[in-house]
Amino acid sequence: MFNKKDWIFEGESGEQYTFQIFSKNSELPESGGIYILSYTQPRGHAAGFSVTVLSIGSSKNLRTAVAVPQDIECLKENCWNSIYLLEVEDEIEKSKILADLIGGNRQSCGQK
Repeated sequence: MFNKKDWIFEGESGEQYTFQIFSKNSELPESGGIYILSYTQPRGHAAGFSVTVLSIGSSKNLRTAVAVPQDIECLKENCWNSIYLLEVEDEIEKSKILADLIGGNRQSCGQK
């Protein structure tokens, strides 16, 4: 997709989280964590990239969670092309980070 390997998303608290970037057809890890499904596009040669958050969720197995995502029609309509992953195994930590990210990022599909 593009040459970046990670991307920072900010939560409602101001905390920043570094996610790994995958294309939507990549084989994902089977570990637990948080995923952000998005539309990523170039803004121009020197301007970098733009990321539109479509859906934020979490799972004990990221590979199976993203294989058949909820709101697939909305994702297709909004040009879903990339997946951002943050591996987090601890369920309490994962739920806190998830709430922070949902509170700080508008989603076009999924939880609102």
